[in-house]
Amino acid sequence: MNYLIIKCGLLLMIVGLLSSCRTTKDDSSNGFENKYFGIKGADCVEKANPDAIDSYVGTLECGCVTFYYDYGKYSNPGPLTRKEEFRNSFDAYHHIKYFKNRMVDPKVFKLFLDSVYVIDVRPKLDADQLLFECDPCNAIAEIEFKNDVSFYPFTMSKKQLYKRELEINFKDRGRLRYKYYSDSESEPAIYVTPIQNRFKKKNCLSLTIANSECDSEKVNQILQAVYMKEQEIK
Repeated sequence: MNYLIIKCGLLLMIVGLLSSCRTTKDDSSNGFENKYFGIKGADCVEKANPDAIDSYVGTLECGCVTFYYDYGKYSNPGPLTRKEEFRNSFDAYHHIKYFKNRMVDPKVFKLFLDSVYVIDVRPKLDADQLLFECDPCNAIAEIEFKNDVSFYPFTMSKKQLYKRELEINFKDRGRLRYKYYSDSESEPAIYVTPIQNRFKKKNCLSLTIANSECDSEKVNQILQAVYMKEQEIK
């Protein structure tokens, strides 16, 4: 009798475990996914543009909202923050003066770019201990390199320096940085880029709204569920 009770109990436990595994598998398979990215829990229909030349583009119809997507080296990063604007100019030319001041060999300038972090960009203050003197400069970039923070002076237009920045949120996930913002029509959007992507050599993803009947909360919920297939990042 006891043997039968134990046997039945084991059978029920096995059935329960199998059911649990099956449920978990079904839950994880919900949502949209293509070769490059996916959206958890979203039922989307993809229409790829076969005429795209240097990127993978098209639309995603996800119920009450349709997105434009662009996966490539030149996808839309959305509005730039002051930090992003300075980082772009730093990569283009400011890094030369910065590294020379730090006595870095010019042969390895580009190798060190990924080790430079822009902490903040703000108006210059009289109390700032500048990396070098610059009387006409009106802005400061707080830069971290090898655990040392420097105040790099430069000139920025007053419009850029004092403009009210839009609400833009960044989240780092593994090797990727997810940027959530509102486009020029105040619609939610997302831009995903590899964190180490100086000079735009790696593919990025942008999702912007083509048309929507959803409220912003629903669209944001969908965008928060976007993920990249990291094995495809090159």
